[in-house]
Amino acid sequence: MAGWRNFPVRILVLAIISFALTITVVACSSNDDDDVEIEPTPTAVVTLTPEPTATPEPTPSPEPTATATATATPEPTPEPTATVEPTPEPTPESEHRSTLTGEPVDEPPLRPIAVRIDNSPQARPHTGLVEADLIYESPTEAGITRFLALYQTSAPEVVGPARSARLMDVDVAPMHDAALAYSGASIGVQDRLWQRGLPLLVLEGNASSAAWRDNSRSAPHNLFTSIPALREVADSQGWNRLAENTPFTFGDTPDGGVAGAGVDIPFASGSVEFRFNEETDSYDRIVGGVEARDAVTDEIVSPRNVVVIWAPFFVGDIAPNTRGEVSNDVDLYGSGNAWVLRNGERYEVEWRRDEQSDPFRFYDQSSGEEISLAEGKTWINLLPLDMSAQAVD
Repeated sequence: MAGWRNFPVRILVLAIISFALTITVVACSSNDDDDVEIEPTPTAVVTLTPEPTATPEPTPSPEPTATATATATPEPTPEPTATVEPTPEPTPESEHRSTLTGEPVDEPPLRPIAVRIDNSPQARPHTGLVEADLIYESPTEAGITRFLALYQTSAPEVVGPARSARLMDVDVAPMHDAALAYSGASIGVQDRLWQRGLPLLVLEGNASSAAWRDNSRSAPHNLFTSIPALREVADSQGWNRLAENTPFTFGDTPDGGVAGAGVDIPFASGSVEFRFNEETDSYDRIVGGVEARDAVTDEIVSPRNVVVIWAPFFVGDIAPNTRGEVSNDVDLYGSGNAWVLRNGERYEVEWRRDEQSDPFRFYDQSSGEEISLAEGKTWINLLPLDMSAQAVD
């Protein structure tokens, strides 16, 4: 690179020297005689050969140093996990139970309202019977049956048709600590009810505000009442308190039963059948070949338990009514034969009852073990000792 830089300077110096020599020669020539021939001094021609210049070595580029680049380690994709739904806390079972059905209830149960209900053919179909927790059916003097329907866990707005009280109510109503609603009674029955000191809701007397006639039906099969309205009357009398009766024994299906489809009972007011319904685990009621259904809801009457009790019936020791008619009574103390039907099983049992406030207890005739009822509605048929019933297998 230095040789190349000095090359133009050298050329310039040589050019100046050459120019100076030329001037000198010219000057000398002008002073000499023209005849004198002066041979020109040869001019030295200097040929400058450029010095070879070393080809510049390319500056070596520094080898790129491999720099370790920190590569972020990718986060592992989390495995999808199934969403675990929190297990809901089980709803605690109420500590309160119905004294009629044995089922849990939200509040301490009130004393039941018992309503005397007509069962003559003109009274059918019934209203509100399907909602009763417990029903007693027994024959009257003419052989036609009447019902005593007890309400505790339900309060239908329409119940009926209602009819007169019977002597057996004197024992059955206090057995369940019930207030008794009825349309009237013979003088003898009414006196017996008063003597027993029962809370009485007379539909054509102190409870007339809770009764009305359905003009689409003929009297006397058209008197209806309402459980809420009856409770208002009972409340006004101070009778609508908590229940104090001893309940039936309720429990799981006992051993020792015989599988059976139901029972047939030949009442004079119509042959009654109870047929086990496997879907509902209850017994559908059929009267004269027709399913017993509610007049309003069309729901079939189908209790969980059906009980048949044989007991002594006799003519009551009260004065005949104004038409000279006597009243049947029934002895529900002591013991006797009975059938208990529950969960598609039939049990031949002995019923026992000692005190007025005692409910019926049932004991297996072979083992002596107590036979419990299934929780739910119960239908009790009271039959005279000479009346038969047929088990249906």
